[in-house]
Amino acid sequence: MLNLIRQHADSWMIKGILWMIVLAFVGTIFYSWGMGGPVEGRSGILGTVNGKNITLAEYDRSFENLVSFYRDQFQGRFSEDMVEKMDLKNSALEALIQKKLLLMEAEKQGIQISDAELADRILTNPNFQREKKFSRALYDRFLTFNRMTAQEFEENQRQFLLMEKIETFIKNNTQVSDSEVEEAWAKENRKVKIEYVEFSKDYYQSQITPTDEQLKQYFEAHTRDFEVPLQVKAEFVKLTPDQVIEEIKIYDEDIKDYYESNQAEYLVKKRYKAKHILVRTELNTLGGDDLSTDEKEKRLNESDAKAKTKAENILKQIREEGKSFEDMAKEHSDDKMSGAKGGDLGQFPKGTMVPEFEAALETMKPGDISDPVQTAFGFHLIKLEEVHPQRMKPLEEVKEEIVEKLKKMKATQRIRRIAKKIYQDAEKDQDLSRAAQKHGQSTKTTGFFSGKDHDIPEIGVVPEFFNTAFTLQDNVISNPINTFEATYLMKVVERKPPFIPDFEDVKAEVKEAFMQSRHLEVTQAKWEQMAKDLAKDGNLEALAEANSLTVEETPFFSQVDSIPGIGNIQSIKAKAFDTAPGKTTTGESPQTYYLIKVVDLQKAEKPGKKDLQQTYQRLKQEKANIIFRNWLENTKAEARIMVDKTLL
Repeated sequence: MLNLIRQHADSWMIKGILWMIVLAFVGTIFYSWGMGGPVEGRSGILGTVNGKNITLAEYDRSFENLVSFYRDQFQGRFSEDMVEKMDLKNSALEALIQKKLLLMEAEKQGIQISDAELADRILTNPNFQREKKFSRALYDRFLTFNRMTAQEFEENQRQFLLMEKIETFIKNNTQVSDSEVEEAWAKENRKVKIEYVEFSKDYYQSQITPTDEQLKQYFEAHTRDFEVPLQVKAEFVKLTPDQVIEEIKIYDEDIKDYYESNQAEYLVKKRYKAKHILVRTELNTLGGDDLSTDEKEKRLNESDAKAKTKAENILKQIREEGKSFEDMAKEHSDDKMSGAKGGDLGQFPKGTMVPEFEAALETMKPGDISDPVQTAFGFHLIKLEEVHPQRMKPLEEVKEEIVEKLKKMKATQRIRRIAKKIYQDAEKDQDLSRAAQKHGQSTKTTGFFSGKDHDIPEIGVVPEFFNTAFTLQDNVISNPINTFEATYLMKVVERKPPFIPDFEDVKAEVKEAFMQSRHLEVTQAKWEQMAKDLAKDGNLEALAEANSLTVEETPFFSQVDSIPGIGNIQSIKAKAFDTAPGKTTTGESPQTYYLIKVVDLQKAEKPGKKDLQQTYQRLKQEKANIIFRNWLENTKAEARIMVDKTLL
């Protein structure tokens, strides 16, 4: 192994270590190791890729660490049902398949990683350095904290480097022409401004009163929608960290290890507390295709000058006449939400506001009021109230928080060990109750539940529990089902086959579904008629008023921006940029209809050399990613992949 690394010695300070492999395709994240050590996975084989095994243990480790990543990202907003919604089980499997394919291709191409390359990767990693020198103590402490051997970690990193090399090998011949760069710049740096109205797809309500005959006809046409699916009843053991957490002892060394290994958690960004008064630039009179570019530019400059003058007049009243900033914000700010609160934007971290706004904040001291600052939204007068510099929370401040985390982590490990012992005992005779009692636990039995009933008393919404219940054979003990909240063992003790209920038993559900379908039909017809009317006269204001809707207006946005107030809906952006100023179009999202009028379209400015170079680099990277993704998809399609998904 790498004796060179192990001979290095130095004192240490960890800035935060979270090892992962981010595969640049399909957005899949593959975790090689997570904080807190490897997960005790199941024994056995999940599947094969061209004859190479995917073990259940490596799948369990990958899945647990992938979930851990998203749990850290979402914090308290993460819930167990997000595992299903985000399809994390299949993502973890896909990452493993892709890893196998990449490593096989590296072997086929004769690509290898030398000990010198591996040593360089680890020795130069800033997470293992103090004062720019490798620290053996830091490296060893990381291994100890994660319950890994150096050989395991180094082999993992060797595989990571191999995957990097094969990816680079495949991407190397990507070419981008000058014309592609110029075309991309011109397309991406155009900007459009739109007005729009929006309403939900069931906004207009049908006034029909359905007859029993109509409901029966609807029921017969949509029978499968009302089918009662397979139902099962399960005996289970539920173990939670709370059952053992009081027995867990946390030592000062554990606390220090965690703090130094996760310092990114305790970095508090620079924060500001500020107020502002916004004066929007009035661009609704710029005109359409009948104006030349020069005339549009002239009107734009005039509008900017008018808005700036208004902002300067407000500022003069504040500075010279002693008027209250807060009162002037309430009276004059075009940001009505903050204006109603005296311009108060609250406290926000650095990186929240647009660059021009934050650049102004960086030049100010608490109590200062800025000169007019121009952004895409107009001109701002900014009053800076407080600045809280970036800081690292000291250990004493977060000690109790760390203790709770470590207790939960160690308690989780302990209940999983208990669950494993219960499983091993129950395997002998499939008697879950007897095995549970032997280890101080008791079983409970659910009522009947189906795939539609995702909330069971004592269980809650736990996709892993449901998935296991509907893939498990009757009276066979499941492997431990591990979630972040609990660990379960279960067996299915009874089941009912699916059936179609009588109409009278589901009449209320049928009526609700029938009415919802009519609401959708009525709203769609209304939207289509409104779109036709709008296309004739282009008067969005009049149409909105006649239908009790509100017209919203966006600032200018480009094709790489999210549409303010709407979101990053590509189909709507494409229509907006393909529609001439003064003309109208429509758009929709899964829940919403839009009627849109294009106010103005700005052509891209002439790019500089730096702009073209940046566009070239980005296009080359994008094309390389596409080439790599296509190669991967083709390789996967040709591979012999066999997976038992009932084990996921």
